[in-house]
Amino acid sequence: MKGQGRRGTTLKKYLADELKDPEFRRHYEEADIELKVALEVAKAREAARMTQGELAKALKTKQQTISRIENGAQNVTIETLDRIARALKGSLQVRIVAA
Repeated sequence: MKGQGRRGTTLKKYLADELKDPEFRRHYEEADIELKVALEVAKAREAARMTQGELAKALKTKQQTISRIENGAQNVTIETLDRIARALKGSLQVRIVAA
């Protein structure tokens, strides 16, 4: 699979390190839903060991579209999120949590 030999920090490790900083954690927790969805998509893709290009191919779209989704620059529908989840061999779960 493409990208397996690369060195660098995964999103999961980066977030784990950054979330130790109280100010970063506060901003992360206050982030709008688009950013949270973007991060979840990126984490799920990395966990599935897929590149953005591979996910794009599975969804019959362009790598740039996946990049925009993962950067929070693309508003995605529930249908698109479900397609992404299935392409990553997962399932979409939506929940509303009372404050």
